[in-house]
Amino acid sequence: MASWVGRLRQITAVLARHGLDHYLHDRPHSRAPTAQTADGARKQAAMARRFRAVLEELGPTFIKFGQVLSTRGDLLPPGFAAALAGLQDHVAPLAAGELAAALSAGLPRPVEALFADFEPQPLASASIAQVHRAKTHAGEIVAVKVQRPHIRGKILSDLDLLRVLAQLAEAIIDESGMVTPRGVVDEFEGALLGELNFTHEAQQIGRFAANLQGTSRSYVVPKVYTALSSATILTMEMMQGTRLHDLGAHHDRRAIARSVVHAAFDQLLVDGLFPADPHPGNCFVRDDNTLALIDFGSVGEVSYAMRETLVVLIVSIGLRDASSVARMLYRVGVAQARFSIHQLRDAVATLFHRYGQPEHGLAQVAGAQLLRELFELAARFGLRLPSEYALVARAAMTVEGVIRELDPELEVLALAQPLIKQLLEGQFALPEVGQSALRNVLRARDVARDLPLTASQILMDLQSGKLRLQVENDRLDTIARNIDALGLIVFMGLVAGGAVTGSLFILARYEWTFHGLPVVPVLALYGASMLFGAALGRALVAPRLHKVSLGRWLSRRRRLQT
Repeated sequence: MASWVGRLRQITAVLARHGLDHYLHDRPHSRAPTAQTADGARKQAAMARRFRAVLEELGPTFIKFGQVLSTRGDLLPPGFAAALAGLQDHVAPLAAGELAAALSAGLPRPVEALFADFEPQPLASASIAQVHRAKTHAGEIVAVKVQRPHIRGKILSDLDLLRVLAQLAEAIIDESGMVTPRGVVDEFEGALLGELNFTHEAQQIGRFAANLQGTSRSYVVPKVYTALSSATILTMEMMQGTRLHDLGAHHDRRAIARSVVHAAFDQLLVDGLFPADPHPGNCFVRDDNTLALIDFGSVGEVSYAMRETLVVLIVSIGLRDASSVARMLYRVGVAQARFSIHQLRDAVATLFHRYGQPEHGLAQVAGAQLLRELFELAARFGLRLPSEYALVARAAMTVEGVIRELDPELEVLALAQPLIKQLLEGQFALPEVGQSALRNVLRARDVARDLPLTASQILMDLQSGKLRLQVENDRLDTIARNIDALGLIVFMGLVAGGAVTGSLFILARYEWTFHGLPVVPVLALYGASMLFGAALGRALVAPRLHKVSLGRWLSRRRRLQT
């Protein structure tokens, strides 16, 4: 506990030093939407820069958190996502002594014995590691990724603090039942600790390389030099090319965007293995417009069943088939409370209507924005989607942001339609079908696949005596709460009554006083009144207390800032 308490003091000091407490005083109070003035925009930009400086000063865990936030502009005030994007490759490099210590600890032999040349100035410096250019004794140019010393202990301490904050969030935030903050922290911990193990990253690169064998994909991955690598040192082939955010006028941006689309869909829907942090700094463009991926510390994986679900969901979104989308969301999500799937279908249909008319088909879907709103819609209905879908959604939003920067007019789903069609044919083994027939096939497929499983489960539960019928009644819940409150009041009342009675006996023959008042009886009466007051207050106030809705608060903030 002492470690995260001390860390909390550090965080508070950093916030105060950078003046972020001014944000609380400058926040808008009016409920009416107001236009953002030029002065307001400057204040917002300055606030975003201070927030970025805070994350940089707080260290690698918070830098990584900022990198995640930089891909979620929908959750941040205007300008914050752009400011946080600078966290990707602009962290101060290690000092010469720290670098030498890290290399000595991570390599089996001295640097001079393993490399013919090693450049001490890093090519890139990130929150967890930095990359150096080197040459092997065989004359091969390699990139050496060196982990920062003592990083694991700092991250574990910060994760302990985040877990405490997550527990607090679950107690006061309404959406915590669907988001499960402690589950998010656990996943964040797994991802961070996975990035700290470079042996694991080397294995992931090997999996990507295996998927590329015998194919003509639009991306490549580097070769790993296992003999020159360890858990804290990773030596890879030096990939040549231009970073996505450094493209010039001579580059064919449309062709590069098409390569990004093909690579993303191949990884997600064919291989089931994709980079979970696909920001532009992790990708080079080669002369033939193919992509060279270089960072595999954070990798997402989806099962074959999940890939099937994603294919159907993508097609259903493209066809504006609200019924199929509602069924797929209900099927993959965990409902916190019972609701009508027809209401979910109607809400999805309303959402589709805002994105245009059905005849636009697959080509005109604004994928990232629509996907985000579908997730928000599922949350409003109390559906908690598995974490794998959230990871896919985050990666998809990042990739689409890259695509829109390269070619704003590119029709993403139309470009991926041949692959989607091929995958659907593999699922259905059907010839050419029209959109109307495809909608019916999707619906029949869901029924045909779910009905046997559901019927089998019901029969097995009935045979084994596990079948349970759940009856919900709001009045029963009210009665249960009243009984709970009544029991607490009776218990506290008995305790208070006993304290009062005992104090009266003591009062009759107790001579120890303070300023003319008997000490023990007065304390007993005071304690009794506190107990009874707490019980009564709990019974009267607790049913009227509600958790804070973070989603509604953020939505209101966005409305006020537009």
